[in-house]
Amino acid sequence: MATAQTPPPVLRRRLGGLLRHYRKDSGRTLAQAAGILDWDNTRLSRVETGQYQIKADEVSTLLQEYGLGDAETIAEVTRVIGSGHRAWWAAYADVLPQAYADLIALESDAVTIRCYFPQLIPALLQTPAYAHAIISSSPRAATQKTATALVQVRQGRKEILTRPAGPTELRTVIDESALYPRAGSASDLMRDQLLSLLDMAERENVTLRVMPLDAPLHSGLTSNMTIMDFRHPWPALAVVDHTRGGVFLEEPEDVAAFTEVFDAVCETALPTDESRNVIKKYLKGTPHG
Repeated sequence: MATAQTPPPVLRRRLGGLLRHYRKDSGRTLAQAAGILDWDNTRLSRVETGQYQIKADEVSTLLQEYGLGDAETIAEVTRVIGSGHRAWWAAYADVLPQAYADLIALESDAVTIRCYFPQLIPALLQTPAYAHAIISSSPRAATQKTATALVQVRQGRKEILTRPAGPTELRTVIDESALYPRAGSASDLMRDQLLSLLDMAERENVTLRVMPLDAPLHSGLTSNMTIMDFRHPWPALAVVDHTRGGVFLEEPEDVAAFTEVFDAVCETALPTDESRNVIKKYLKGTPHG
């Protein structure tokens, strides 16, 4: 269980990585940096790999010794130390793999999220009924058993888009094929989902585009992708989603590659106004009318 002194594992790893980056930029060896706090090399090494906890005042001391004099940047870096409060998803720890919990922690901290999931409505825009249909379709008995809890988690994730203070900006592309009613689904399932999409598309922080059925082949077809941007100085990262959470890619060249693909997907998709019109046609049952 997280405490006020224990940020989520993924945030500890990112904090450690940022400290390592600033240490190397300052030209200090591990031994020299450890000496600033009267630590041994092993302790600082474990901090830099996210295995060991560090206090906010210790982070501040290191950053100042590394030559980082920007008070706002120091405050943002040390903020993560206090992010270990009991998050809402801790109540679902028995059904959430660590990678999934890490994904939620990152989403909660993101300023902007760009995502594309071929043939599916993105999780952050799914209604409870749609999410339940997707989750309960899993062949794994364990997933079916915990479907209700996982749907609740998915709905909880969506709150970052509507929170009063600093809602996350979402930019997404939805395949037109994802707008079709699924065989065997309840008659009102897709209607409610389409209405929800139109409602969310009206929000200033949500940009929604539709990839038309007749769109040319594009590089986004090979993989789902999510790109998250954070407040300075935290680096952006890319996520390839899977049933157990996601693979996190933080190397700048990886993020740049996914950003290039996402930009190409957006250029291929319909503009936002035309996208809303397509959704409205499906809502009326006249997609080609």
